[in-house]
Amino acid sequence: MIGSRFSPEIRRALRIDISATLLFTVFAGLTGPFLGLILRRELGATPLQLAVMSSAGGGCLLLSLLWAKACHGRPPLPYLVWPAFLARGVFLLVPFVSSAWSFVGLVVARDFFGAAVAPAHAAVVERVYPRAQRGRALGLVRMAGAVLSIGLALAAGQLFDRIGYRWIFAAAALLGMAASLRLRRLSVPEPEGDGDEGPAGLREAWLTVREDHAFRRLLIASFLFGFGCWIQAPAHPLLAVDVLQVSASQVGVFASVAAVATLAGSAYWGWLVDRKSSLEALRVMYLIGATTPLIYYIAWSPWVLVASAVTDSLLAIGLELVWMMAVIDVAGPQRTAQYVAIGATLAGVRGVAGPLVGGLVIHAFGIHAVYLIAAILTFSGAWLVGRELRVRVPAPVLTP
Repeated sequence: MIGSRFSPEIRRALRIDISATLLFTVFAGLTGPFLGLILRRELGATPLQLAVMSSAGGGCLLLSLLWAKACHGRPPLPYLVWPAFLARGVFLLVPFVSSAWSFVGLVVARDFFGAAVAPAHAAVVERVYPRAQRGRALGLVRMAGAVLSIGLALAAGQLFDRIGYRWIFAAAALLGMAASLRLRRLSVPEPEGDGDEGPAGLREAWLTVREDHAFRRLLIASFLFGFGCWIQAPAHPLLAVDVLQVSASQVGVFASVAAVATLAGSAYWGWLVDRKSSLEALRVMYLIGATTPLIYYIAWSPWVLVASAVTDSLLAIGLELVWMMAVIDVAGPQRTAQYVAIGATLAGVRGVAGPLVGGLVIHAFGIHAVYLIAAILTFSGAWLVGRELRVRVPAPVLTP
């Protein structure tokens, strides 16, 4: 399935990565798409509780620099495996949930442990996959997960209509934990160079942003675009449940469509970052993502959200592949974890503020006002990448 275009070492890594991704895909497909629906429909969550849940992920990302500092000078694989293991394991407690706040608490715990994963994951990817083949390798991994997601999403929607969500979440947690343990078999090479550069605290992070002009421009564009994404977070469940009356089965259909788009997106983004620059791929990704709030704004029927499922999934898989590739290209091998942590910390700032601002906008002006503001911000980020940002990252030289 993997083919001979990769070396034996890369093929072995891909087999491990793909098998872990398949397990994780089942976990994610049975949990992620249904969080907001369960909170609002089953537990009667308020807009404040939805905003807190949305902000939790951002708040925990503020710890990224601390996580990067903790794993500096140490093998990154344990910092990828065990925090993810704990993050997924918290859903074993869902059968004991008694209120919206307790469910939100589990999501916060998941996000707390999950915040450690991004810097370690970037460091592992940078060491395991050579630059010239990295986009295609990661694209292949994501495509494997997307194939499984297509049928899984439809089945998950039907499953939630027939079986209580509590035990579905607990079973999914076990599969997610197994996915983390599978990654322990990866062989991660030592980094090239002496690796003398120390870990970044807040002061060092500020100096890095001040002195690296290309990275600073990348962060400004990312902040505008990301803030536009985050302010929509509390509006989505309200629009879906209160305005459009979306059912669990329809959520399953949306997730299935998203999986098909992820399959196509994985191949496309991997091709684009390997043959052109990661910055060009970032510009295209931002333009696609900027159409999402406009789709939500005009949605008059649940089925209009099929279009947003496509754009959302293309953006999500792009953020996994393209953003990480752009940061790795700017940072270089010795500073990858540090740069990813800085980006994640700023994502945490907008992740905390964005949903809360979105909640205030909803309270003052209604749901649709959020989507107009989000469209302005996301298109501004895309414009900055296309017009102002000049990160000179050359396209890699392809090997036959």
